[in-house]
Amino acid sequence: MPVTIKHVAKLADVSTATVSYVLNGTGTVTEATRQRVLAAVAELHYQPSHAARSLRGRSHTLGLVLQALPGRLADPTLAEVLAGVSDAAALRGYYLLLATSSADETEAELCLNLARTGRVDGLLLLDMLVDDERAQLLAKQRIPHVCAGPAPASYGSPFVVVDGCVGAMQAIRHLLGLGHRRIGLIQLPSELAESEPRYLGYAEALADAGLASDPMLIVEAGRSEEDGYQAMSELLNVPEPPTAVLACSDELAFGAMHALYDASLVIGQDVSLVGFDDVPLATHTHPPLTTLHQPRRAIGEQLAALLIDAVEKPEHPPQRVTLNTRLVIRHSTGPPR
Repeated sequence: MPVTIKHVAKLADVSTATVSYVLNGTGTVTEATRQRVLAAVAELHYQPSHAARSLRGRSHTLGLVLQALPGRLADPTLAEVLAGVSDAAALRGYYLLLATSSADETEAELCLNLARTGRVDGLLLLDMLVDDERAQLLAKQRIPHVCAGPAPASYGSPFVVVDGCVGAMQAIRHLLGLGHRRIGLIQLPSELAESEPRYLGYAEALADAGLASDPMLIVEAGRSEEDGYQAMSELLNVPEPPTAVLACSDELAFGAMHALYDASLVIGQDVSLVGFDDVPLATHTHPPLTTLHQPRRAIGEQLAALLIDAVEKPEHPPQRVTLNTRLVIRHSTGPPR
């Protein structure tokens, strides 16, 4: 027997109208009542009727849930992606709604609750994890969504991915061409879906040159500049330090630069350094950073297009789009001494 709004109202000890107010984001409901209704919805796995929702019409709004991290919305790389999403969505008559999760609500729960209110027609997922609870949950509930990063085929999720494997290979081949043979890697956290492809590209490029990956030259870091500083400091302290390093984000590369300055090493001469992202600041460092450019606006445009297609054509198979990086050579790389 399917769960109805009456079952939710009975469990939450409220009227069906109150349940509707909570799910639709209308009316005046106390926070305690709202939480009680949402708890009942979750416990009963209630899913509002898509048929009824379609009778009301779509919201023509795409949702994006972000972690409430300090400075996240000031991130220039995120701003470019959002500009691409917003512009592409507007061309097809859609708006963009941003929401941030709180300590009392996980991103996955917020995604599901936002979809259930009917305020959004689908959701964009950034910072994909290897086993991403958000994508798993939305796929299970058949809620339209798109992932910025690879998602397992079992999820059935559309996604847009930048080929990090090929990008890392480009960077390592550039360093090999300059004459470097001991090349370090400052890796992203392994739980991020984009982490492994970049490692594989690094290892494959070395193998193609007849070189084995040295575990002492690979450091898994976090995501911040401070993490990049610590990782580079660790690489400089191995018995045979690298003459060149690929940092798997520009943020990590900036931290690595500071570690090299503090060690009185000349970047591009004593140690070559390559980043990954090509954020605006990369052209203004000293020296300017050699890095892999990601087409962030195009990523946003493709995310919006795939999500709107998933909303409007749910019968179509999920689409997967792969975009390429471009190596931008500046002055942070050069031949080894």
